[in-house]
Parts: sequence; C-alpha cells; structure tokens
Amino acid sequence: MKLTKANLLLLMLFAATITLSAQKIYLEGGYLNSHRFGVLSPEDYFDGGRAGVIAEYDLKYNFGVQTGVLLNIGYASKVQRYGQDDDSVKYTTWNIGLDIPVRLVYHQKLFWGISMFGFAGPNIQLGIFQPQDTQASLSQTYQSLTGITSGKRDLYTYDNGMRRINLQLGAGGGFQWKKYILKGGYDWGINSLDKTGFDRMVHNNWHVSFVYQLK
Repeated sequence: MKLTKANLLLLMLFAATITLSAQKIYLEGGYLNSHRFGVLSPEDYFDGGRAGVIAEYDLKYNFGVQTGVLLNIGYASKVQRYGQDDDSVKYTTWNIGLDIPVRLVYHQKLFWGISMFGFAGPNIQLGIFQPQDTQASLSQTYQSLTGITSGKRDLYTYDNGMRRINLQLGAGGGFQWKKYILKGGYDWGINSLDKTGFDRMVHNNWHVSFVYQLK
C-alpha cells in the first residue's frame, strides 16, 4: 500500500465525517514509545509523540465505541559494534505514520466529578515515511562480511525493507475530571512487518496522553 496524496485526503475526509456524527469529540496528544523487534532483526526503540482527533459513539450501559486519526512521529538511534576494534555502524531512524484506533470503551463514574474508563480493541498503523541514515565506520574486512555502507533510505520503499501496515491489538484506561482526561495503554503488533519473509518482525507501542473533550 502506498500512501499517496489521494489516500491522505480520504483519511482526512474520514476524520471529518466521524467527528460530525459522533456524540463526543476529543483532542488527544501525548508521548509514544515504540518497540520493534524480531527473531533475526535487531531491536529498535522509538521515542516520540502523537496527536489527533478521537470521536466516540455512545452505546448502552456506559459503553461506547471510539475511533479517529492520530499522527505519530518517533525517533530512534543506535550503534551496532563489530569485534573489539572501532568497527561500528550508527543507525538514525525517523518513523512517521498514522494511527486509526477502533476501541470499545466503558465509563464508570466515581466521585467529585471524577470518572474512570477502560478500553480495548484493534489499532491500525499506516506508515507514511521512515527515513534511515546509516553511518558505517567499518574496516574492509567487516564491510565485505556485512555488506553495510553509509547512506540514506526510506525503509518503506526499500526492496528488503518493511511493510507499511501494522495491525495491533491494545488495551488501556484512564481518568476524567470534567473535560480533562489522562489515559494510557499498550498495543501489541500481530502481523510481521518484514517484507522478505525471513523474520517475524513486530512493532508494539506504549502510550500516555492528555485529552481534552470538545463536546
């Protein structure tokens, strides 16, 4: 899947449509920590954030369904060392994409205007851009063994790179006071992102957000 301008326009129209018909609208922004790993692939930890709009549709018995669109941006930096000499490779990676959660949420009033809630359900991450800068400081021996050279590439368009669609299942909860909300949760990746098929690479997220209810 390629995220063209037409695809992004459709996502914007989707976000506008759900906000017009929902009973509750939230503005959300917060911290996002992502963990990508595989059996054969090295680990990557991304620090970043996400922000967007969430709409909620009321159901019976304090239940509701939430969905929306959030832009997420993450940054990772790591150094891979070889042998006991100064041979090393530094990887700097940006991860830019969209989150489209679909959550079943349950609200429970407590006291003093405070309520708590819990949610669970799938999250779809759509990768837009994942540029990686590789800086290799390798001897001729290690360069021949690894085939690694310095350069820049987008991991989504790279032939042996990654898939754009990351399907996740997540759960979390939080507290609300008046129109102010603090929430957190975790999403587990369920499909492999490795295009080659040689490794099962998954991408998990931990997130915490401040939310403001518009209506």
